[in-house]
Amino acid sequence: MFFRGGLSIRRNLYSKLVLLLILGLFVLFYFKNLNGSDGGNANSIPIANGLVGSLNRGNLLIVGGTDGQDKIYEQLVLADLRKQEKGLGDSGKGVDLKGEAKEIGEKQLATIALNEELSEHLSYNRTPPDERHPACKRKTYDLNNLPSTSVIIIFYNEPYSVLVRTVHSVLNTADGRLLKEIILVDDGSTNEELKGKLDYYVRTRLPSKVKVLRQRNSPIKGRPSWVAVRRYPIIRVRLSYESSEEGQVPATLGGKSN
Repeated sequence: MFFRGGLSIRRNLYSKLVLLLILGLFVLFYFKNLNGSDGGNANSIPIANGLVGSLNRGNLLIVGGTDGQDKIYEQLVLADLRKQEKGLGDSGKGVDLKGEAKEIGEKQLATIALNEELSEHLSYNRTPPDERHPACKRKTYDLNNLPSTSVIIIFYNEPYSVLVRTVHSVLNTADGRLLKEIILVDDGSTNEELKGKLDYYVRTRLPSKVKVLRQRNSPIKGRPSWVAVRRYPIIRVRLSYESSEEGQVPATLGGKSN
């Protein structure tokens, strides 16, 4: 009886060792294909694109916790940034894409009334056109006497590049003495890019004043969840595709021009 028990224990031990060996080989093969022999060539991007959906839904187990997920999101973010063309569309200048990109954009425009391909070619820090009246451009404000503000950006299945560009436009045009936080309110989006990838970009590329809040019910019905989390009494709610202009924040805060 003692011998049988000892044999059973050894068999269980061997089984566990075999499983650990197989798991180790899988992890080695996975990261070799993910990163590439040259430390991150372009061939690794399709692998990341194929896995991001599962990552966002929480259906894919990456050994090592969030490090594996972050590597995939980092590749996707870098691919987005490489696609952008500096200065393209600055100050509202017209843009014409060429070749395959033009065909993709025209199809998107016909189906969803938005050229998302063009949006992905524009820099997140694109300079929006300044459409203020000349008299408004000459106004100055005493920013030290204005209250701090929270900017709320509510989105639902907005294209990723459009939303990120809106956030950058607020950061680029609002004075830091007034703008204390930006809260991105996800009203139940199903677009996978607006989940894990967006969280990663906010965490690694934007200042800590930018936060993402998930809520399932409409922000118009009942008490919106962002009312409870915002820290400043003055709030400004923006649409997710609405670019911010110079002088817009102090003007909406009721500042008197000098």
